[in-house]
Amino acid sequence: MKIAALGYYGFGNLGDEAVLAGIRTALTERFPAAQLLVLTADSMATTALHPGVGTANRWRWKETVRALSGTDLFVFGGGSLLQDVTSGRSVLWYALMALIARRKARRVLWWGQGIGPLSHPLSRKVVRLIAQQADGLTVRDIKSAALLKEIGVTRSIEVVADPAFALDPIAVTKPSGTLVALRRWPGVSPETLAHAVPGATALPMHLPDDLEAHGKLPCYNWQLEGASVAEVLGKVAVAEQVVAMRLHALIFAARCATPFVALSYDPKVDALAQATGQEDALLDAVQATPESLRAAIARVRENAPQRRAQLHAFAQAERSRARRPGELALEWFR
Repeated sequence: MKIAALGYYGFGNLGDEAVLAGIRTALTERFPAAQLLVLTADSMATTALHPGVGTANRWRWKETVRALSGTDLFVFGGGSLLQDVTSGRSVLWYALMALIARRKARRVLWWGQGIGPLSHPLSRKVVRLIAQQADGLTVRDIKSAALLKEIGVTRSIEVVADPAFALDPIAVTKPSGTLVALRRWPGVSPETLAHAVPGATALPMHLPDDLEAHGKLPCYNWQLEGASVAEVLGKVAVAEQVVAMRLHALIFAARCATPFVALSYDPKVDALAQATGQEDALLDAVQATPESLRAAIARVRENAPQRRAQLHAFAQAERSRARRPGELALEWFR
């Protein structure tokens, strides 16, 4: 069986690589003999993080079309691929790739997609078009499902969990203290926030973009360390707590039942804090000050055991839901 996957892979973003690793984990459970082809921006980086996968350069159209020929299952996602905040052209590019995949693959499955925002009428039109043509639609949250319905998608939509919840951490024995995962964003001074957490270690999720956002904090550069996604998860699992803007740093914390402080710059961060019952650990990243951040850290630390128990229960439920798209695919190919 031949399976192909397209997402934001090969760009040095650990969150998106965790999505791919989670998808691969769930697929391997259902299709142990399948060949997985990844459409990526950097084949060497992808094979280093995901040994054993095949790759094709996503920017070379002829190579991509040739690679997709004879595909049984095309997996689209997850992550936030279909949004026009960063660029409307991104939506059009992914839509074109989805249309090509529709012609080349027997089945097309959207896997835990995060949809929106979709502000431009053309973005909404093309997303509706490719959604209607897919064989299966799964999204990672209720708001994504609602947005697809709002733009006119009439197909069945199932809400699952982010694929990263399907992963298991590799055991690490050395405690890693507090991990901080910040990013640059209009109106936010990440260096100021990093200065409010002395003694912490920076976990830059998107390399090299996030390196300078952490001021003078010592850095755990997973890329230079040659760490796998599961090894980074293991480091999060032995952390005292995580302070993060990056969504997947917070997802890693939730998966490992590690207490966190979430600095929100996007509704998806708010949604995760609410889903995990950690609303009191949520701060607006633009409004946050060193004082309010230190207060939130202290508040989370005060009842860390209860938070760990709450997050553990949440992670167990999400782990099962993250595998659900694999079950849908299995039904097609029994």
